[in-house]
Amino acid sequence: MTSYKVNSYLNLLGKTPEYENLFSIAHQIYSNQIIFFKFIPSHLAQHCHLSRISNGRLTIWAENGAVAAKLKQISPSLLLKLQELEWEVTSIHILVQANYFTKNTKPLIDKGYVKKEIKLSKTGKECLSQLATTLPSSELKSTIQSFLQKHRDD
Repeated sequence: MTSYKVNSYLNLLGKTPEYENLFSIAHQIYSNQIIFFKFIPSHLAQHCHLSRISNGRLTIWAENGAVAAKLKQISPSLLLKLQELEWEVTSIHILVQANYFTKNTKPLIDKGYVKKEIKLSKTGKECLSQLATTLPSSELKSTIQSFLQKHRDD
């Protein structure tokens, strides 16, 4: 029931002269985003978003440099496909927006992902303990001992 009220409010707000242009642009970007996702690999789609098309330049926001690099590789074929759909795009501009997705998307736990805690087995602890006793005093030895101390109760 709540989402119905919100949608009704947004529909009404979108018809007011002050917000009509804003809602029109948002709707166009959303429509373009859906079409855009059909032309890029699904593993990239979840890590990028479109921005406006301005002066023939389409801006794409990428989550990280790896996604941006892959988008840059496929941008020539993507540009041709979008032009075939009669989009008024002459260039594609790809920007990296660090931390945008972690701040503006639901946490993975809300999507059903549960982080599994890895437990160190008894044999693993014994092997590490034996290793630590054979090592001379060093940073490695103290790190292993500290690790074993933290995982003592597992």
